[in-house]
Amino acid sequence: MRRALIAGLATALVAGPLWWGARHRTARGWRPAAGEHHRLALHVRTLGDGPPLVLLHGLLGSERFWGAEYDQLATDHRVIAPDLLGFGRSPHPDHGYTADEHAEAVAATLDGPGITMPATVVGHSLGALIALRLAARDPARVAAIVAFGPPLYPDPEAAERHISGLGELAALFALDTPWARRTCTWMCDHRAVAGWLAVALHPELPIPVALDSVQHSWASYSRTLAEVIIAARAGAWLDALTIPIVVVAGDEDQVLDHAYLDRLAVCSSLTLERWAGAHDLPLSRPADCAARIAAVAADQAVARSTPTTRCSL
Repeated sequence: MRRALIAGLATALVAGPLWWGARHRTARGWRPAAGEHHRLALHVRTLGDGPPLVLLHGLLGSERFWGAEYDQLATDHRVIAPDLLGFGRSPHPDHGYTADEHAEAVAATLDGPGITMPATVVGHSLGALIALRLAARDPARVAAIVAFGPPLYPDPEAAERHISGLGELAALFALDTPWARRTCTWMCDHRAVAGWLAVALHPELPIPVALDSVQHSWASYSRTLAEVIIAARAGAWLDALTIPIVVVAGDEDQVLDHAYLDRLAVCSSLTLERWAGAHDLPLSRPADCAARIAAVAADQAVARSTPTTRCSL
């Protein structure tokens, strides 16, 4: 009996972590992406050759959010996936997290490989806002944008109301509260433990993605939230853009202000698509997302190869 108990405990100790890891990895079909890693203005992963295609992750994310399903984009493009400023393995300065400063960091990273051709820029959540700001600041850099779940709100007050309305945890942690500050400070002091707590609390996430969700500082998290997501002036940014902008919104995505997105789709150049899903479409539907990105990038390739017709006067 004792031997059977010991054997059972040993099996559980070995099989339990394996089962837990398999659940994380296979629940979404996620596999780690390929590529080379570079330390430029930001930490960045690159793969493939051709016209540039930039992948920007969301708040609390990293370049590992874009798993192996997105490697297929490197068949015809140079895929560039940075860790945004203050997140993942990029620098975590004590300040400098406005939308302009995030956009500047991405632009400086693109300058590292000497990219001169306009890029197709893909963003999830926060990354979508930074893509819009990058294009508004420097239109020559961006050929098109694909935005998954962009948290666009009419004004800062509406943004705070919407985020607070997502529930008690959002009100406690998503805004600058004493509880959020203390929690984030503890996480910074105990980052390894915090990472595995994130793994345990979020079995729907691949383990590397969950571990990277604590790779930030209180300054990078709180200031990015306040200066980019809450303070974003999306309407003004969109008014300045004439490039193709495809917005993909999950029909169950509670982070989004769906009514405001509908208004933007009427009075701006963006194309709004609603898919079945929540805020994590690039993780829950990676093949569909990669295919949509490839289609937008292919349209830009056709546009570049089409000669301009000159009229005789």
